[in-house]
Amino acid sequence: MTAAVFLFEAFIYSSYATKNLLSQFFDVSGYSPFQIGLLVSTIPLVSMISNPIWFMVGSKIGNRRVFSYLALFASLLVWPIFLDRGFLANMIMMSLMAFFLSSVIPVGEARLMSHIKQWGGRFDHIRLFGTIGFGTTALLTGLLVRFSFFWLFLIMSLSLAFSLFFQEQKKHDSKKTDHPRKEQVRQRNGDFFTFWLMTSGMLLGMTLNSFHNSFVAVLSSERGFDVSTVGLVFTIAAFSEIPFLLYANRIIATLGNLRVLQIGMAVIAIRIFLVSFSTGPLSLLMFQMLHGTTYILVYYALFDYIHFMLPKKYLVFGQSVFWVTRSGIAYILGSVLGGLVIESLSTIAAFRVAGVAGLLFALVIFVIGESRKRWLRMSSSNTTEGS
Repeated sequence: MTAAVFLFEAFIYSSYATKNLLSQFFDVSGYSPFQIGLLVSTIPLVSMISNPIWFMVGSKIGNRRVFSYLALFASLLVWPIFLDRGFLANMIMMSLMAFFLSSVIPVGEARLMSHIKQWGGRFDHIRLFGTIGFGTTALLTGLLVRFSFFWLFLIMSLSLAFSLFFQEQKKHDSKKTDHPRKEQVRQRNGDFFTFWLMTSGMLLGMTLNSFHNSFVAVLSSERGFDVSTVGLVFTIAAFSEIPFLLYANRIIATLGNLRVLQIGMAVIAIRIFLVSFSTGPLSLLMFQMLHGTTYILVYYALFDYIHFMLPKKYLVFGQSVFWVTRSGIAYILGSVLGGLVIESLSTIAAFRVAGVAGLLFALVIFVIGESRKRWLRMSSSNTTEGS
């Protein structure tokens, strides 16, 4: 693989980091938690429409051309939001920008997966550069917004623009592997029960993650923390993913996809609960270290299960469900319902309620998963005795 592959991943996740800081911009602009939830929910809501459309267009004209349109128009449409002409105007402009921005990572990573399957490589190591790009951008942006939020929009625009220069992965720079990678020779013995159980777990995990990312800026503001704290939160969270990504394939091979996802679900809930007890920037940042065993475990466990465990004929279906759940439903629930809960209770109370509810749901997924394993063992044992 060429350096362009890794830089491409870094830049598309760089734009994702700036997107997460939009909630802080809206908070500083004086919007209520519910309004902030509505504004940031436009991206996942629109993605449920835009992703199928852009994937369909990509099948006709190629994902490379589609990505060029997405990155170019998104990089331009961020600027009207910076002008902040009011809530209604921002809702319209966020929706318009979201039609392009929401598909940048799905289309970008679809291109990367096609590249990997054709020319070889490991997605966990490529995704590592996405984490590095995300974390570096969050740190830089978090420091610069202390002077002006103009830097947030400039960095978002430049990240999208720079990704265009690294999306061309030329065939003559890579040699097609003569030996299949370990992931490609794994037995595809996945089943739909486990798939839907893991998807339900991801729905909870991504909902809680969306809630945290949408309103940690509100919590930070209420606590009186410095405006740069939110950028540091996302920086530490991103870099904490690196250890897992270095050994992701080995960890999944040892524990199994479902167990990795269950661990991620439980720790997400614990992290959100602990964040509510932050009394200073240091404690808030320390709790973010848990992120390395939350979102990325849930995301990677199901992503890996779909691509290497489900029968190939269900690959397209599995990918569609994955992106609709991850980038659509979960983020809408986390941002919109989260805003309503915060306005009904309080920011601190909402974080604690979300943490407790998350732990209970994680326990339910664990019990169902263990019951399923026990039933399969008993069925196998009975079958063996009968023969």
